[in-house]
Amino acid sequence: MLIDTHTHLNDKAFDADRKDVIARSFAAGVERIVEIACAPGEWRQGEDLCAAYPGQITCAFGAHPEYTKTMPADLLAQLDAYMAKPCAVALGEVGLDYWWDIGTREEQLALMNAQLPLCAKFNKPAVFHARNGKTAAQNAYADLLEALKKWDHRPARRFRGVLHCFSGSWEDAKIGLDMGLALGVNGTFTYKKNDALRETVKKAGMGNIVLETDCPYLPPQSSRGQRNDPAHIPEIAVMVAGHLGLSNGALAAATTANAFDLFGQL
Repeated sequence: MLIDTHTHLNDKAFDADRKDVIARSFAAGVERIVEIACAPGEWRQGEDLCAAYPGQITCAFGAHPEYTKTMPADLLAQLDAYMAKPCAVALGEVGLDYWWDIGTREEQLALMNAQLPLCAKFNKPAVFHARNGKTAAQNAYADLLEALKKWDHRPARRFRGVLHCFSGSWEDAKIGLDMGLALGVNGTFTYKKNDALRETVKKAGMGNIVLETDCPYLPPQSSRGQRNDPAHIPEIAVMVAGHLGLSNGALAAATTANAFDLFGQL
């Protein structure tokens, strides 16, 4: 079994052929998909997508840092209601993004910290977004991981969250792993100039990674410039398995087990 742990299938990029994309992904061997509804306007769509594919698609609900300045006053009340739904498997994605001018560090941290208590309330993990800025001083990973030292959510499962689309250093990864966070590995792993990421994933080992696409963004090297979708998960898995010196089956089994350790029932 293969699992895509991070998709945005409700993105307008899929409006013309969403059902076909999902069918093709299942046919390719991706048996479970976690949709990320990370803005209030996407929450109902995420729920509806899960209802259309029971037992195959589940959802994370949250407020991405991109929406720091546009959150409704009743955000937490609305989010609380969605986190209580049977289709909800995580909070997210939440975190810090210093690449875009979307709010100060303090504003973004306030938005994230307001949402994190819902993880403990509903015994769900968090899907974390971290994107560094254009200068070395704009280190989103350092600020996120420092903030998470105060996060006291301790689920019974092995992982309490995931550093989605991991692009930090090995030092960032090690701190995250020690905190009980998995690393999300996607098409960026296959990019020609991403040797540092490949070595970080190798050091982390197959027991600490989950596979994702972050579609429609970040397709693997073979499809650069094109729309991404979950059907690319097998290609990403083969590349990761080869780099780690594993069989495709062993990599699939390990990342699937890790996904269940992260999200629980999918």
